[in-house]
Amino acid sequence: MSTGMIIRLVLMGLVFLVWAGMMFSTLFTLRARAEARTGRALSGPRVFLKELGVWLRSPEDKSSRRTLLFLTFVLLVMAAQNAFATGS
Repeated sequence: MSTGMIIRLVLMGLVFLVWAGMMFSTLFTLRARAEARTGRALSGPRVFLKELGVWLRSPEDKSSRRTLLFLTFVLLVMAAQNAFATGS
């Protein structure tokens, strides 16, 4: 494995850690909002989807939405780059 490949994999791992942290944070936020709205700890998929819709349209969550979208895009590009770099 070349040095360039190792550097790319380490960077991809770091981006993944940040992405996973943001994703878990978002999921915990959605669960907390659903619990606050319904009063139940486990609300079900219908309530989760409703809270997801609120999160997708909410102006106060705009920054986290954009950051999560950007990190997802970067992660996909890095994965594609690693796949094509391996083939050459």
